[in-house]
Amino acid sequence: MGMDGIQLSLPAGWARGRTLGDPLDRLAGLTRDVDGAKAEIRAVLERLAERHGASSRDVDAAMAGYVDDLLSDLLYEVELELIRDVELRGVDAT
Repeated sequence: MGMDGIQLSLPAGWARGRTLGDPLDRLAGLTRDVDGAKAEIRAVLERLAERHGASSRDVDAAMAGYVDDLLSDLLYEVELELIRDVELRGVDAT
């Protein structure tokens, strides 16, 4: 029985996110991108808070209680894979 009509997803799940390059540089880039995303999200929340009467304390709570967790959950596997790649190369990721 052949594999006619079967199309495999590319890249394979284990290869997603893996590109050539220094994993330490990629990890630093991920950190910068997360920091940038947090700044953008904070700006949006601050505009909403100002427009609708929420306090800066509410914005801080949303950032600490939800946004940090959201971004961590979103990128956990990617960050973990980069840390593993760094460790495999014998470089300290901290």
